[in-house]
Amino acid sequence: MKNKITKSIGVLTVASLMTTTAFSQVTVSGYAEVGYLVGGQNGTMNTASSKGLGGETVITIAGKGSLTNGWTYSAYQNFDSDDAGNGRNTANVGPMTTRAIELMPTKDFKLFYSFDGVYGGEIARTAVPTVTERVADMTGASGLSEFIDVTSGGHTVGIEALNLGPAGRLSYAFNPNLDASPQQSSDRLYSGTLQSGQANAGSGYSIGYSVAPGPVKIAAGYTKIDQRQSSTAQDPTSKTLGVQYIDSTYAIGAQRTKNEGLKAAISSTASFQDQVDTFSATFAAAKDITIGATYSKMERSGPAIATVGPDTKVYQAVIAYNLGPVVASIAYEDAKDKPITNGATTAGIDSTTTKFKVKANF
Repeated sequence: MKNKITKSIGVLTVASLMTTTAFSQVTVSGYAEVGYLVGGQNGTMNTASSKGLGGETVITIAGKGSLTNGWTYSAYQNFDSDDAGNGRNTANVGPMTTRAIELMPTKDFKLFYSFDGVYGGEIARTAVPTVTERVADMTGASGLSEFIDVTSGGHTVGIEALNLGPAGRLSYAFNPNLDASPQQSSDRLYSGTLQSGQANAGSGYSIGYSVAPGPVKIAAGYTKIDQRQSSTAQDPTSKTLGVQYIDSTYAIGAQRTKNEGLKAAISSTASFQDQVDTFSATFAAAKDITIGATYSKMERSGPAIATVGPDTKVYQAVIAYNLGPVVASIAYEDAKDKPITNGATTAGIDSTTTKFKVKANF
């Protein structure tokens, strides 16, 4: 079976090169990683897993080139073994995940289509320094909310203006159908969930801007979603602002994110607001060793929260050993007073997790 797959990929790759060589440069890259997580938990409603071993492989096929009208273009497609939901739909059921097409009339202006790409406000989702993964991705068990975007797990179109300020990037993304599935066809009206017929259940836009004057990097994002399948559904907004100082051997940063409502379509009476503050620092202890630490605090309130609980507090530390294409890391997370699902933060719902990970890039 493996030989058949390998041969099929080889034939497809050769066919692709034969038909596109005159127009583009095609590259293949990616990574494979394995992680082992082990930990403990307190609280009867805590759902963090106490042990897990798993892996992920991502292969990216990308091409770029020039058009006959003088523009340039680029496109890529990811093949990802890791299934993940987008906050509204179920997890992706196929291997073809993140993808994008970019058209550039000039080096400072870009038009794009993307599924699950990093555009719009998502360019500011993580505006603090990290060593390996962003805070919420370290274990997936912290209970922290993230900046709400319209690009994660969604089909978007948009525009970008580059070099607005030092290393500046202004990105606007529009998602006309938040419930379209990852397999939504370019030749069919609709394929998704939570809708009746062709009625549009929700749309949204997101704007992000990042700039790096000297050693300081600033990033801001804003998202607005229009839920239309119910007159009582909450229209969520999300705002984030982060700043970091980057030196030759260390970086420090702080970020505040405020969400009003959820990306999932729920009644305004069942909605809540989250405010998350994160502080982080990284340090190059040696040429091939980097250490980092983060502290995050989340406050939750709103109509669905009858009694406001204590702030969720999450402490994380990580050390990574860089061996060129291979990176080995150990991370530790201590999360206290986490929220119940779509509910209040609760005293005593705690978890501690240690993660061992090896990632090989190719």
